[in-house]
Amino acid sequence: MARILVVEDDAVLRDGIVFALTREGHQVRAAESLAGMMEKLAEPVELVILDVSLPDGDSRDFLPGFRKGNGVPVIFLTARNTEKDMIAGFDAGADDYITKPFSVPLLLRRIQAVLNRSLRQNSCMYYSGELRYDFEGKELVIGEKQILLTPTEIRLLEVFLNNRRQVLTREMLLARVWDDRESYVDEKALAVNIRRLREKIEEDPGNPSRIRTVFGIGYKWEEL
Repeated sequence: MARILVVEDDAVLRDGIVFALTREGHQVRAAESLAGMMEKLAEPVELVILDVSLPDGDSRDFLPGFRKGNGVPVIFLTARNTEKDMIAGFDAGADDYITKPFSVPLLLRRIQAVLNRSLRQNSCMYYSGELRYDFEGKELVIGEKQILLTPTEIRLLEVFLNNRRQVLTREMLLARVWDDRESYVDEKALAVNIRRLREKIEEDPGNPSRIRTVFGIGYKWEEL
């Protein structure tokens, strides 16, 4: 899940995009002009979907100045589909360029590709479905709810996120979550902390989909 701002003056198209993104689990805000976009950006977003031709200006003229103070990725939407127009869009600073008309599945895939690239460049944030974790702020949000974690749960979660899709043995987790300065911790304490973390992040803690048990070995974080 990501926080996305849709800037489009065509109300029907704007509402359709907002509906599709919301259905995918994203938090979506909308504006119909460049001025409205700047108002909506009072709260942070991870992506802007920006129509090129808006009532108060051409987004290709606006974007270079915006880029100087904001690194949020931008996808241009436009009916202008010539190579010259696309080059102008990328030269202005767009991360992607989608021409109208377009299909919703294509839009969703292009959005995910841009978000994935942004995530690799900005490793302080992690997204998976409705889950969002800020490594710098040590904040976990699921949907619109902030989840409070203990220091041990934070260390445990970060070990999983930094080694996602890899099987971590119990010994590896014990060594990485508890350092040498702390008293000895056994596998029972590890199991208790994993159970508590699952209760906070899993829809069904008894049948976890994120922190999976690899029987006889340890645990693995699964991407949703």
